[in-house]
Amino acid sequence: MIEALNRVVDWIENALVTILMLTATIVAITQVVARYVFNNSIYWSEELILYSLITMSFLTMGMGVRYGAHISVEAAYAFSGRRLSQALRIGSACLGLIFAGALIYYGSRLSINTLRMGQLSPAMRAPVGYIYLVIPAAGAFMTLRYLLVLGNLLAGREYVPPQADIKNT
Repeated sequence: MIEALNRVVDWIENALVTILMLTATIVAITQVVARYVFNNSIYWSEELILYSLITMSFLTMGMGVRYGAHISVEAAYAFSGRRLSQALRIGSACLGLIFAGALIYYGSRLSINTLRMGQLSPAMRAPVGYIYLVIPAAGAFMTLRYLLVLGNLLAGREYVPPQADIKNT
């Protein structure tokens, strides 16, 4: 169940990050051309690029869990025995779940409160509460990834992250 959901989340994260990166790149190039060739700038371009980059940062947190890319103290695992190392990994995954839960809870509250206030972004005039929804979404993706890691660890298996091969993707 979690494996199938994990593949769906993989696809969603990859698609969204690709679209956001493409959007930020195209808008930045268009802005440069508009400013230096036509002597006229696109007033909302900076804001869209900023929101795209921030959204990508939040979305890739779940990818970091999936691919084992988050910072950890590998020396602690190397100098501890197998059982202690397993306990440390389980504790680390539990702390990650707590952090992901905090993202979901506080991100949802932030988004709902901002929507209630009706705050709009300065240039695009988009409701900022919708932009803040990326915080609980990132927490949900991280929760799924940490559950996958924790499931492997509790079953007595070591979680081995998939190897990303950029040549074949």
